[in-house]
Amino acid sequence: MNYKSLSTLAVVLIANFNLFGQDAKAIPTPTRNRIISTESAAPATAANVQPSPTPNRVVVTDSLPAAKATPIAPPISSPSQMPSATRDAITQGISSSSEISPGYVAPPKAMTFGQIRSRIAEAKRLMQTRPIPTSMTESFLPTELVRIAFYDWKKNQIDFVVTTKDSFLTTGLQLQTSSANGNPVYLRIIRANGVNTPVILADQFGSPHTPLIVQYPVERGGYFNELAYYTSTHPGVVNPEVVGAGRLYVRNTIDAARERLRAKGIFIAPEITDVAERLVTVEHVDHSRFKNEFRPNLYNEIFTLYALNEGSTYRYAVSSAGAGGMVQMIPSTYYMIRSRFYGVGLVPDFVEGMRNHLNAAQAMLLYMQMTWDDLAGNETIINALDSGIASQWELIAAGYNSNPSNLPAYIRRGGMAWRLRIPKETRMYLQIYGDFERNVLIEPRKQ
Repeated sequence: MNYKSLSTLAVVLIANFNLFGQDAKAIPTPTRNRIISTESAAPATAANVQPSPTPNRVVVTDSLPAAKATPIAPPISSPSQMPSATRDAITQGISSSSEISPGYVAPPKAMTFGQIRSRIAEAKRLMQTRPIPTSMTESFLPTELVRIAFYDWKKNQIDFVVTTKDSFLTTGLQLQTSSANGNPVYLRIIRANGVNTPVILADQFGSPHTPLIVQYPVERGGYFNELAYYTSTHPGVVNPEVVGAGRLYVRNTIDAARERLRAKGIFIAPEITDVAERLVTVEHVDHSRFKNEFRPNLYNEIFTLYALNEGSTYRYAVSSAGAGGMVQMIPSTYYMIRSRFYGVGLVPDFVEGMRNHLNAAQAMLLYMQMTWDDLAGNETIINALDSGIASQWELIAAGYNSNPSNLPAYIRRGGMAWRLRIPKETRMYLQIYGDFERNVLIEPRKQ
């Protein structure tokens, strides 16, 4: 063998050593769902966490403080009020696994909104500064791994677990793993919903951890797009203070959008604004869950998302019709509104326009006011309102969910039964709106 051949062989051996460490054997493709632990995280003690003050009025920002709010339905109902499936997921938790004993119980104490936000921010900082070690990923690509930060109550510190995306998106899946700090952890997927997937975490004795934030690799067209950081409605983060903060965020966002339009000479009626405030919650209620679960909890979950994710809430939510973001508007409607109200200066790009809550809320208000102005001039609509066949909120909500130009024809043909002629999805939409109205008290605007 000549020197040239020996040199080539040495380069190949060194490259393999750097790639695989001490084991240069190929790693087989896994045949089951797995969890991969990662490095330790610095502790965050309760002494470092201070609850946020109560504001008099909050401006829409990226760091909304806690606030007192109108009384709301309890975020967790008693077991007798829930279907068995929901009761098992929330109160039984991961105890349905024969490997876990005792059953899941509530965290030892509730965190304030300020404490939750502080720990979420610390967990995100740790995730961003401490990437998942490549030596722990084996044959997985970075886009296949999801990292979950949680608060360990016994050790009073933030810890992490890492799982594959396939595992993370498997409803009901239960797995045992080790945390970044080397502690046994049990993970259960409550409901698979992309970046908005809620989970339950507990130690080997069944004592619960509080999940904080998920680091989720978002792909578009099969290619990595961005790392998303998102907090879902994990057990332990939904409480009345958090729900109240979410309600305040929604109201302030709608009010701020309305004020921006007013400053540009466009007046949005208070009744239209009230309906818009309800629709940004109604739009995100899952129809299947609405039929089968304790409904006030669904609204509390949505308000929790708004409170803990603020400007990123529903950033990645896209319907089958292409509707996106907080207000779930489709591209064609958005471009029509932007063209018709060009002087408002709405964001040109649809995706970015929907991700910007203030921009999206302005587009929503403009569309709803325009729709109502058109409907209010129609004789059939006027007669329906006068006779009590239809109400203003029904017509605005139905027009937002479906084609508003069809509403007069539905009423002419159906009379009192016009609701049976609208699309099935819109009928459910109105049912959700009505139930939301009965369960969530929203103070009407006067001017």
